[in-house]
Amino acid sequence: MRFSPADEGLLDLGLVAGVTDVGLKRPRNEDAVAIGTQGPVLAAVICDGVATSANSQTAATLGVSEGLRALLDACAKGEPPGSATATGIIAAASAVAGLGQPGDRNPPCCTYVSALFHEGSVVIGWVGDSPAYWLGPAGAHRLTVDDSAAGRLTAEGVSPDDPRFATPMIHALERWLGADAGPVTPKVHRFVPDSPGLVVICSDGLSQYLDAKLVAPVDHVSTPSTAVRLLLGRALGAGGGDNISVAALACPPTEEDA
Repeated sequence: MRFSPADEGLLDLGLVAGVTDVGLKRPRNEDAVAIGTQGPVLAAVICDGVATSANSQTAATLGVSEGLRALLDACAKGEPPGSATATGIIAAASAVAGLGQPGDRNPPCCTYVSALFHEGSVVIGWVGDSPAYWLGPAGAHRLTVDDSAAGRLTAEGVSPDDPRFATPMIHALERWLGADAGPVTPKVHRFVPDSPGLVVICSDGLSQYLDAKLVAPVDHVSTPSTAVRLLLGRALGAGGGDNISVAALACPPTEEDA
């Protein structure tokens, strides 16, 4: 298991890779990324510190380390991938909540997204607005729905020009990890790829450009390390307005990967 709370360069385990970068506009990196394997299981977790909360980088670092550790431990114990994914989220939520008290004003908070690949299936788990994508022969496909009113409108196919997107607080997070988050119910999505490709998870420092089609996705047969390097570079080239974290899993591995 490897994790990066700050600018420590590329994390690369071959079939899974990740990277995080402060970007060009923010004074510090409040994202964190962790990657790991457990036998044939590939996994990655990204947490994005909530900018309006105190010490959000601490929340993100603790969230990825505790989330991935619990997820991989659950896999080692034989939990099904969906259950292991939920176990990881609950562990991360408990750890981050422990950084404050429910009555605190703006305690450390973060979002959470994980990806797991095992025996031909992909399982995504998330809380908040850090997304996951499938990159296959047909292009990029979003796998998650942001926990916000805007996220639900986007998932319904509503045009970005729709006046509802100008509603105050339309992008406000409805779920996160933190002492003030209340009970956290994991959202889990499973699918079985019908072709080789990449599962990509990221923070909104990349997704804001991918969703707006200002940044092109990478080739689905790229290696994970190549994919995360290219996507980080493209997000920086598009403006780098926020911290940028991205992880990629090869799913299923091609013969060249194996």
